[in-house]
Amino acid sequence: MKRRTPAPETQAAAPPAPVVPAKVDTAEPSARAQRSVGPHSPEEAEERYIAARDAWLQAMRGASSGRPADLASLALTQETYEAAAAERERWIARSRHSVPAKEPPRGIEAAVGQEMAWRRVKQREKREGFLGRLKRRITGQRR
Repeated sequence: MKRRTPAPETQAAAPPAPVVPAKVDTAEPSARAQRSVGPHSPEEAEERYIAARDAWLQAMRGASSGRPADLASLALTQETYEAAAAERERWIARSRHSVPAKEPPRGIEAAVGQEMAWRRVKQREKREGFLGRLKRRITGQRR
């Protein structure tokens, strides 16, 4: 029969290797990556919004069970829904067009308008002095 001998102290005294958690990359994707991943047309943005909305509604119904997995699924689908809604709003805002301005006046209307603007620039309003302010306060007048 063989006798068991204890392991040498150098190997037994070594502590186990520390567990280092994996680094999670929380940086936002670059603008170029977002353009390549995001929708390329308003119709595609609308389709993604509808799909995300339907998935969110289904997750809402499933989360009524209260199970942790269902609640986690609800949180993920809600984030996706909010991102799709924001992207849809961006596409809607891009498609708006400004109303063209009126044509500038021509002929005599332009000359009169320029003259009136010049007179307003040249016309200085005389500042009211101490006696004028006092009179206004006594009589209760407003500007």
